[in-house]
Amino acid sequence: MEEHLEQRLFFEEEQRLPLWMKAIVLLPVVALGYPAILMWISSGANIGLVRVFFTVFALVALAGAALTFMMKLVTKLDSSHLHLRIHPQKWSLLPRRMTHKNIALSEILRWEVSTYNSLRSTEYWGWHFWGLSVAKGGRYLYVMRPSNPIRGRGVQLQLASGEKVFVGSERPEELENAITTARSASP
Repeated sequence: MEEHLEQRLFFEEEQRLPLWMKAIVLLPVVALGYPAILMWISSGANIGLVRVFFTVFALVALAGAALTFMMKLVTKLDSSHLHLRIHPQKWSLLPRRMTHKNIALSEILRWEVSTYNSLRSTEYWGWHFWGLSVAKGGRYLYVMRPSNPIRGRGVQLQLASGEKVFVGSERPEELENAITTARSASP
């Protein structure tokens, strides 16, 4: 018989990319889509290679923009784990170790509110997609709502495995306090 333990939820947050990032991904859609539409209207039945090129790349840009608009980071802290999920998981181009991360509370050695600076914080330089990164040495960055294009606030975690995880949050002090409370409440 499987015993189900009730998990107490200490913190939950859902973040989406800010409007300025979404606007950036729409630029190629407009830059490629508008000329493609004009070519289709003015060329009639003549299918030129340039028109096909613009149409295909506009559709690819549109698909990328749609995924960016749907993308969100869900952070949940229960009595045993910090759960980080990037949605939509099924269509994500990110590696699974990035989209589905569970960190046991017992693995968290240190945690503190910190500010990530994309120009100066070289420890997270590596494979990047917006504010998400996997860098050498087990360093993970989750910043969906940066305060500006360069900086984002969150909680810096040092794990027993040596990994470092920066969890961006619009409420970093609350997340830090929730980790403290959850760690003290766990057996």
